[in-house]
Amino acid sequence: MRSAALAATLAAGSVFAHGLPPQATSVAPSPWSDGGVLASTTFGLLVTSDQCTWRWLCPDHLGLGAREVPAWFTTPSGALFAASFTGLLRSGDRGCSFERVAFFDPTGAADLAVDGQTIFVTTSKFGVTNGLARSIDDGRSFEWTSLRANDVFFSAVRLAPSRPARVYVSAWYFTPKLARLSKSDDRGVTFTSVELPPSVAPGNPFFVHAVDPVDPDVLFASSTDDSAAPERTIVLRSDDGGQTFTRVLEADGRVKGMLRSAGRWWVAVGDRVFTSAEGRVFEAVAASPQRACVGQGAGEVLVCGRSVADGYSLAAFDAGVAEPRLKWQQIAGPIDCPPQSPAAVACGAAWPVERAELGLQSDHVATCGAAPPIAEARPCGCQQVEVGLVAAAVVFFRRRTSRVESGRYR
Repeated sequence: MRSAALAATLAAGSVFAHGLPPQATSVAPSPWSDGGVLASTTFGLLVTSDQCTWRWLCPDHLGLGAREVPAWFTTPSGALFAASFTGLLRSGDRGCSFERVAFFDPTGAADLAVDGQTIFVTTSKFGVTNGLARSIDDGRSFEWTSLRANDVFFSAVRLAPSRPARVYVSAWYFTPKLARLSKSDDRGVTFTSVELPPSVAPGNPFFVHAVDPVDPDVLFASSTDDSAAPERTIVLRSDDGGQTFTRVLEADGRVKGMLRSAGRWWVAVGDRVFTSAEGRVFEAVAASPQRACVGQGAGEVLVCGRSVADGYSLAAFDAGVAEPRLKWQQIAGPIDCPPQSPAAVACGAAWPVERAELGLQSDHVATCGAAPPIAEARPCGCQQVEVGLVAAAVVFFRRRTSRVESGRYR
């Protein structure tokens, strides 16, 4: 955990090099190791193979704009994508180096969904022709589908797990007001679309979030009224493939992840996590964290917390009791990459600054499983062994600020 002095400073609203207080924003299983987890944060991507030792992938070598924090996605082959308003970047070496996917330079990239070698990407940039693009070679090349339009934000894409040819795409715009759901049953070759009336989706933006793993006609979406503070979100359910919707939840904030796991639906909205057995009546999780998100970990549901307030950044909940899976002390430094790779150079230079922002006085190496838990409660049954701080003089300035993509892993 952070030192008390630093925690007080954070509460007072300090400015961080990445522009936002350190915060986990989404979580998903890793394709690189059994039991591994990936956690997106406001300061980069965290990677673990054992949920005890975490490594940091910084975004500093991606060539993004000063105000961009990317959304991270992976494919079953292990390819890693960073999506932002600037474009889409692809890595075939677990983030040590990236190549720009030039196809998305004019539009940027908003959301991604994958089935095998087939990848769908939506775009949501103001002032360009947005749309849904498709790749059939694991993201090496793309082509536009028939979903393309001016003055439309294509916000999200989801595939039906039980029928991968079923593709759902949400779209919205503010003037004239639009909330639209498009559906394909031939892997995006053709689409039919339904526009939701204001009585059903009164706010903007509009997102599709999840499809039932068994029934491809059951899906969930949301409509957010962002005209006032706090924002107010309505979570919508459809049982007929998006032809009609009913309201199942209202809460302050935006949706930050939704999934079905352990026989229940889970959704994070604003600062709270909600759950439902059937997905029709939701109730808040008793020990819900601040600045919540929810996602699938290694065989369990993980929620994001706020380190200062909750004492963890990722946790599993058992009978309402938080079991931490990520605290900043578990970050052992940058990811392991060849010494001259872009990530090794950029993240190695950035780490002393990031470590100070996280309130860590030194690097740590975690030994998991071999030793019994020490007296102080720690996640994973890990024994922490402190390693002295390497003496270095680093002058480093980063100008990332203010916006976090609401993406998720796939």
